[in-house]
Amino acid sequence: MSFFSKKKIFLTFFMLALVLLSSKTSFSIEPSPDLKTIVVTGTGLIVQNNVAKARENAISESLITAIGIVMSDLAPSDTLVSNFQSANEILFTHTDSFINDYRVLAETKYENRYRVLVQAKISANKIKQQLLEIGILSSETKKPKVLFLISQQNTGDIQPHYWWDIQSPELENKAETILSEIFTRKGFVVKSHPSSTTLFEAKDLVLNTPEPDHNTIIRLAKLVQADIAIVGRSFAEQTSNTMGKDSHSFKGTLMARAINISKESEIGKTFQTANTINTDENSGGLDAISQSASLAGEDLAVQLISSYSKKENEQSIIKIVVEGTRTLSNFVKFRKALSSLKNVGEIRSSEMKSNETTLIVEYRDKINTLAESLMLQSFDSFGINISNVSPDQLNIVLAPVGKKEAAGTPAGNFKADKTVE
Repeated sequence: MSFFSKKKIFLTFFMLALVLLSSKTSFSIEPSPDLKTIVVTGTGLIVQNNVAKARENAISESLITAIGIVMSDLAPSDTLVSNFQSANEILFTHTDSFINDYRVLAETKYENRYRVLVQAKISANKIKQQLLEIGILSSETKKPKVLFLISQQNTGDIQPHYWWDIQSPELENKAETILSEIFTRKGFVVKSHPSSTTLFEAKDLVLNTPEPDHNTIIRLAKLVQADIAIVGRSFAEQTSNTMGKDSHSFKGTLMARAINISKESEIGKTFQTANTINTDENSGGLDAISQSASLAGEDLAVQLISSYSKKENEQSIIKIVVEGTRTLSNFVKFRKALSSLKNVGEIRSSEMKSNETTLIVEYRDKINTLAESLMLQSFDSFGINISNVSPDQLNIVLAPVGKKEAAGTPAGNFKADKTVE
């Protein structure tokens, strides 16, 4: 082979590599919506002529870079920056679980470095789930409304104080303030306390104890339409540790549990302590309470975000029997509209007849919601009549304009059955 032929081959390969790396070092050849195919480069330093180790390090670097690219597509850059430590831990501790497959496209040794060009298939869903579970990525659905019932007792307090004690003036609660800030930052809706008038007018409530009974917790939460009540107590105590004549050590404790109001069941729990040093007893106790509340808030928020994100990811399988599919253009428009609806996942055909098609649809909400969303769609050449809504099936007729009366139950008369879950 001549020198010029070799040079031409080299230039062709070099230009191909540049094309592959030109758009965010990635391109999409996606076998499924979940898997993202990313092409990246990685470099490993050759130490003591250990080329194999350098190659391994180069591949490892490229895979971490590929995961980082997918992560940056899922979460805003400012969110990743403010949560850099947590995001970094995801990259390094879960690398293998995010990679579906990879292969080395090209590799070369240059001086004391080894470089590779790697194509990796990354699971975006798994990365998104991790981001959701630790609170970096907020869920697209509405977060629950939270009411805090936390009693507080500092080192100098004779007894705990709490906002539901209508016999005493409400005092500042440092623990609740910290918890509210954390939950608000995570996207939750923190509900204000019921007014004194509302508490006075409420009946059958036991309000003279820092540890309210189950009925009182549920009732208080329902007064402000909260979905979750977080109930607990925070307190500080001076320990025996001292430094010199003035500095003392203080221990803060916060224990709390989260209750789902609709199900009246516990869905989270935390117990956190923190120690501080201060020359002032009141400030030292409050600092210890604040630090333990911060730990507890982060812990509980992660638990609740994980719990609710799992619910969001649960998909129902719904069968939709569509009549009137002989006019293919109408069916194509209907299917396109269906796929564009919120919470609709994969759609596949399971049975096709001359004028009827059965669709299997993955859906993340109630079937009534899907039916009502379809009713709001507008089509130029046809209308839809929903003739049946059952727990896992919809029967729909695509009725050409001018022939709706012959297509079954009129769409305008459809009402979702409230009993269907």
